[in-house]
This record gives sequence, structure tokens and C-alpha cells, in this order.
Amino acid sequence: MTRLLIGNDFNEDLFTRIAASWSVQRLAWFAQDGDVLVLPVHPEEEFLAYVTSLTGTRRSAIEVVVPPAGRAGEDLLTADRLSAPAFLTALRRALAGRPVTDILALWPDTSVAALARALGAEHAVPGLGFAAQSGGALVNSKAVFRAVAAGVGVPVPEGAVCATRERAESAITELLDANTPVVVKQDYSLGGKGNEILSRVPGIQPVGARRTLTLTDTAKVRGYLDERWAELSRNSRDPVVVERYYPDSTSLFAEYLITDDGVEFGGTGEMIMAPLAKAQVVPAQGLKPDAAAGLVEHGRRLCVPLHAMGYRGRLSADAVLTRDSELFFTEYNGRVTMSTHTYAVIGARLAGLDHADDRVVVERIWPDGWSARSFASAVSALTDAGLAYDPSTRTGVIFSSALDLRDHSIMQCVIAEDLTRAAAYEHRLKELFGPGGTASRTDPTGKENAACG
Repeated sequence: MTRLLIGNDFNEDLFTRIAASWSVQRLAWFAQDGDVLVLPVHPEEEFLAYVTSLTGTRRSAIEVVVPPAGRAGEDLLTADRLSAPAFLTALRRALAGRPVTDILALWPDTSVAALARALGAEHAVPGLGFAAQSGGALVNSKAVFRAVAAGVGVPVPEGAVCATRERAESAITELLDANTPVVVKQDYSLGGKGNEILSRVPGIQPVGARRTLTLTDTAKVRGYLDERWAELSRNSRDPVVVERYYPDSTSLFAEYLITDDGVEFGGTGEMIMAPLAKAQVVPAQGLKPDAAAGLVEHGRRLCVPLHAMGYRGRLSADAVLTRDSELFFTEYNGRVTMSTHTYAVIGARLAGLDHADDRVVVERIWPDGWSARSFASAVSALTDAGLAYDPSTRTGVIFSSALDLRDHSIMQCVIAEDLTRAAAYEHRLKELFGPGGTASRTDPTGKENAACG
């Protein structure tokens, strides 16, 4: 069996993630013996060796192919890179005549379908027909999500999908006049970076959004849209979602795998916003039975029409649990998310298939000011401090990302018996890699962290 794993990010025409070439290196967690990985840049060998040592995959048994730079440079696996003759030649050389049995991409893009056809491996892409007709845009659209959710009876916040500035003004004003804050969303942004919160009164914290604005009357709403509509709608190319915002709510997700045979549950988690997505806890902790059941059941209900449409792949259903214990779904993501490797590989393969019963997995983007001198030195420091993951106890720390060369940060993943013990690990990690830490870099620089999502 030869699998082709493609580390593409969001569709280049819809959204561009900062540092995509770094974030997509999580693809290495899914690698198995015999796989060929296609990535925008070659991962650091120390990272590949580290990941494969944990998963049991032989580093010598996987190939990495990097296409020539495209019109957008080296950060993204754009369609022109995946169709470049030099890349196809290198890929066929890496395959060495082996038939491709499965093609697994992070994002269900048309360029993946085109690559499969170029290799004569159309059968290897689940849901090829759907992906080839830009279906990936449908299963990642916040606007389409609201229509699907409403159609199948999944609870969503009050609001509207707005194709015009006038409709957005009406929807925003109606909610603000009811004394509820509003979140305005770009259709395809990630991790809250395309969200803005609007309120009649000050004091609403921008959790899950980039900022909060106080708009005291209709004239202020109109002025806001005059200024922001072009960016929010990408010059009226996309609809804008307007919906009620729930302060102090808990951000949750449930993930599934949609196959020809049906819908398979993957896992749940909580996203920690500060104010944008900075950490996640798997599985979601402390939910009352009805909330936990509702999260999984409604998430599964969202998968059913997508299965009927021909989508095949991962589906994350995102929701908020309000202060009044109401559960509302806010979007879905039809792709391999920044959570998939956390529960499906680090959780299930390393901590065990039943890890959700007695372990908690906390993955965190390092705060600004945390740094490591190199990936290899970080692993050594982790081991020397006795913090590295121990399979015999099923506890410890794993580095889930490569070194981010923008600021020498890494994403950490703590596996512990509970959140209290996970916090103790994180405190010791701060002593190593936090500002002035014994294993930190002396001159870290700040950056805008790549969001979870």
C-alpha cells in the first residue's frame, strides 16, 4: 500500500494562513511506512526523526517531495506547484512504480483531484467528484454552514447570512437593538481572525475575535460597514455572517470522519481563546451529560447531508456553550484541522484508543517570548528535565510542531491524568522555554501566532 499525503493548506483563492509551510508539517504525524509526503518546504530532519520515533514509523520508509516554488513562493502548496512538470517527475521517481492506493490531503482542493488524474490515481481520492467541483469551499464556508445547520435542525445563534451591506446593516441593527452583542464573520477566515464583535456598550472582551467595537446607534453601524464591508466580504465576493455573540461562553468542537460507509466519530475538545485560538483541550472537560451528548449528536447530524452530497474526509463541528448552558453551533470545517492529529494520533496512537477515559491532552501555542535555541536542543532539554512523554505512564510532554523559525517557538502537547497535573507540566516548561528560561533562546522575536483551526 502506497499512500500520498499532501500538506496543502486552505485554498489559496479563499484564505491564506500566516506561516502555512510551518503549520502543515503536522502532516508528519499521519505518516506510515511506505508513504510519500508532499510538503511546501522540506521539514527539519530532527523534527521528522522525532515524530517517527514516537509513532513507530520508520523515517527511512517515508519519502518527502517538495515541488518547485510557485507564483506565491514557497509557503503554500498552490495549484501551480502541484501541477509543475518537475514536481510530477520527482513524485513519480519517489513512487518508483508503486501504485498509489490512497491520496490524503489536508484540504479537499481541486488541485488534489487534478494531481490524482495526472497520476492515473482517481480511485485513490475519497470524494473525488465533490472535491473536483470546488466542494471544499462548501464544507468550509460559514455561510453555507448556517444554511445546512438550520436545514437539519442544528441550533445556531440568531443571525443572518448577508450578501449585501444593506442586509448586514439590518441584521446588525436588529441584534444590537435587542441589547445583544454581535459577531461579524468573514466567510473563510480561521481561528477567529476574521471576526469582529460589535456592541452598544463598552466592556465586551474580544474573545474569539480580533477586536470589539462600540456602535451606539444606527449611524455608527452604517459608518462601520462603509469602512469594513470591502474587507469583510472580499469586495462583495463572499457573504458575511452576522450573529449573536455570547460573552463568557465555552468554545467546543466535535470531529468526525465521513467515509463511503457513513459517519465515524473522532473526538471532542475545547478551544482556549486568548483572545484568538491559542490552545485546545482534548477531550472536552467538565461538560454536563446533556451538553456532551448534544455536542456529539448535533455534530453528527451536520455530517449527514455532507455525506449525501459526496464529501469524504474530516469534519469538525464547532459550537459554543453559553453561561446559561445553551449549546449553539457556529461553523464547520471540512478538512484535516489543527486538532485532528491531537486526538487521532497523539491521543489515540500514543496515549491509547481509550485515552479519553483517563487522560487529558492539552496542546498549546507557545506564548510570545517563549523560545528554543533549536528543535534538537528543545528535545534534549525536555528529556534532561524528565518531562518527555513516557509510554509506560502515558504522561508527559510532546512537541507537536516543528520549530517556527519566525520566533523559535514550538507547539507543545501535554498528556496528563487531569488538568491540574497538565498545568504542573506547563509550569515546568515555562522554566525551560519562557522568557529567561534555561533552555530558551536569548533573542526571541515576536510574531502573530498561527491560529488553531
